[in-house]
Amino acid sequence: TKQLTIGQVLEAQRNGAVIIDTREPNEFALGHLHGSINVGLSGRFAEFSGEVVTADAKVVLVCPPGTENEARRRLGRIGFDNVLGALDAPEKAFVDNPQHVTQASRLTAEQLKDRRNAVANLQLVDVRGPGEVASGTLPGAKLIQLASLVTRVDELDPSKPTVVFCAGGYRSSIAASTLRHRGFKDVSDLVGGFGAWQTAGGDVVVPAGSP
Repeated sequence: TKQLTIGQVLEAQRNGAVIIDTREPNEFALGHLHGSINVGLSGRFAEFSGEVVTADAKVVLVCPPGTENEARRRLGRIGFDNVLGALDAPEKAFVDNPQHVTQASRLTAEQLKDRRNAVANLQLVDVRGPGEVASGTLPGAKLIQLASLVTRVDELDPSKPTVVFCAGGYRSSIAASTLRHRGFKDVSDLVGGFGAWQTAGGDVVVPAGSP
C-alpha cells in the first residue's frame, strides 16, 4: 500500500477522496484528520465501510502502522478498488500538523443524562438494527440503522446537537464520524452504547410496533 504524506492525503481529500481511519473509536476520538470516517479494523470493517462510503469513492487510509495492507485487502473484497494509499506515520503526522487534527466528543451514560437535561433540542439517533431496538431504546431517539444512515440523512437536522448510539460503541463512532463528514456541527456518540445506558439506569422505552 502506497505511503502518502499528509500533504498528499489532504490534497486527495480536497479532490473528493474519503479518509477512512481504521483505529479504535477511543483512539480516533483523541485525534484524527478533520472530516475522516472512523471504521475500526477490529470489527466488521469492510461491511460497515460499504454502508457509509460508496464503492466508487477514492479512499485514503489512516491505519495503525503495519495494518494498511490488511485494510486495503478487506476493502478490495467488497469492490473498493480506488484505495490511493495510507498516511505515512499517522501519529507523527498528527503531532506535526495540529491544525488539521480534530477531536471527537464521546459521552458516558452519565454525561448523556446531563446533556439531555441541559439541551432542549438534543437529537438522539439509534443506529442499531430493528431486532436490537425491539427490546428498548432511549426516549425520543430516531431509529435509523447504520445501513440506512446515508440514504436517510435528510431526516436529521445538521444544526442540532446530536448524540448517536449503538449497542456497544463501535457502530456509533462510524455513524457519528459519517455525520460530521457530511457537515453536522455537533455530534457525539455514547461510550459503551445502549448497554452502558441500561447499566447506568437510564430511562428506556419500547418502540411502538415492537412485539
